[in-house]
Amino acid sequence: MTMPHPSRQPFLPCRGRPAGRAGFIAFYAFIMLLILGIFGISYWIVSRLTTDMIYKEATRIRARNFAQAGVEKVLINILNQYRLGNARLDYPSKYTLERIDKEYNVEFADGRYRVELVKPYSMPGTFKEMFGVPYYKNQVLIGFYDVWQVVVVGEVPATNITARVETLVKVIRNFVQY
Repeated sequence: MTMPHPSRQPFLPCRGRPAGRAGFIAFYAFIMLLILGIFGISYWIVSRLTTDMIYKEATRIRARNFAQAGVEKVLINILNQYRLGNARLDYPSKYTLERIDKEYNVEFADGRYRVELVKPYSMPGTFKEMFGVPYYKNQVLIGFYDVWQVVVVGEVPATNITARVETLVKVIRNFVQY
């Protein structure tokens, strides 16, 4: 086997390979590192976004739980007033403003809820309130029912996330027991 003349193909001093092949390997290695770097950076960005979304969803759930606590407080007040015989309790109601602020605007360590609206529900497109509607069972009038519209906002101030809960509450006032 004859070796080519040294002036035609230069040799690398360390391995004895031609210099042209070493450039191809270096270029190929650079491209592979570039592709792996792009995949690594994209994986890091996606995992970070996923973590941020998990944290935001957790605070949304916390805000919704605060709003649900406000709805539960309104339900307790409505049922207590019905037991006392007071069926008409629009918000702001007959209570003093101090008591309304205390019960319907509550601050916790990491959030708060604020009751925005408690009123009899009126169907869309009409002005008729769903208050004192006859309640029939087996075509016999056994009482009346009221539908209350309740709107509560839960807030988490640390992350500036709010959740608004709107619900309808149906209260049946039976005068016939069987």
